[in-house]
Amino acid sequence: MTFKCALLCMHGMGNLTKNEFQSDIAKLRQNLAERLSADRFSEIYIPTSGIFYSDLTQQQEDGVWQAMTTQGGLNTGFIRRNTINRIRRFIISGFSDATAFTGFNGSITKQQYTNIQQRIYNTLTDIHNACGEVPIIIISHSLGCQIMSSYIWDAQIYWRNTIFGTNFVIDSRSIWKNHKSTNNDSFLCLQSLKTWFTTGCNIPIFVSGFRNVRAIHNREYDYDFDWINYFDYDDVLGYPLAPLGVLFDSTDATGHGQSYTDIVTDIQVNANDGIWGAITSSWNPMSHTQYWGDNTVLKALASTLG
Repeated sequence: MTFKCALLCMHGMGNLTKNEFQSDIAKLRQNLAERLSADRFSEIYIPTSGIFYSDLTQQQEDGVWQAMTTQGGLNTGFIRRNTINRIRRFIISGFSDATAFTGFNGSITKQQYTNIQQRIYNTLTDIHNACGEVPIIIISHSLGCQIMSSYIWDAQIYWRNTIFGTNFVIDSRSIWKNHKSTNNDSFLCLQSLKTWFTTGCNIPIFVSGFRNVRAIHNREYDYDFDWINYFDYDDVLGYPLAPLGVLFDSTDATGHGQSYTDIVTDIQVNANDGIWGAITSSWNPMSHTQYWGDNTVLKALASTLG
């Protein structure tokens, strides 16, 4: 079968299993199939496993939580186990993910930052093997947006250094630091990316304390893609991104990157995955879980793929 494009899905933070994520992708596939012609849908390659990375940290986080409940005094009755402890459990898993995949641990030789970039790279390799040089559309959620942004940033610096002769420093944790060039580098650097959809994106949590914050390029150095960011007012983990432009230093012409104001289109939605999602989740922080079933998001995604 000849595919015309590929849709790549990447999940967010939390204790998600591979089967659960595959189920999320299957549901997304079904929603898209209902909005596209059968012929067009058959031309879209959608890896059934997407980019799954929760397992890289889950065992450690599960061990900590088990110790918290058995040794730390948090197993204190039915009500607390099913209310505050659920929130605690999410925070342990979600924020530990954020620290592990963006931070540095000096006591280990291979960082999780490296591990997750390798998974992105491997998934892109699989797509190339299956489809060739097809356009890529990405939909990423929550923490997955920050991770994907870091991958593209490092890949762009590698590309600029290799092709344009610059000498930017590549993060020592990145797979691009000592990368040996291949014939597929342009694809693996995501130069086939056409549209990037981010949902419940929490990049501001990671960068708001810095000066001269810069976004990746989308119209230079052989890149040409749109970045559309969806956020829900009630989602405390999802944010608009263009306001990060206030941290951009326009007088610095030597650095890589551009202002977030110039690259991202922010769209506010009342995220809900159907009637039940509207009743239970769209009006509170649980809206963070609703984007991929939201009609506004699905309509835009289907339009881009169609």
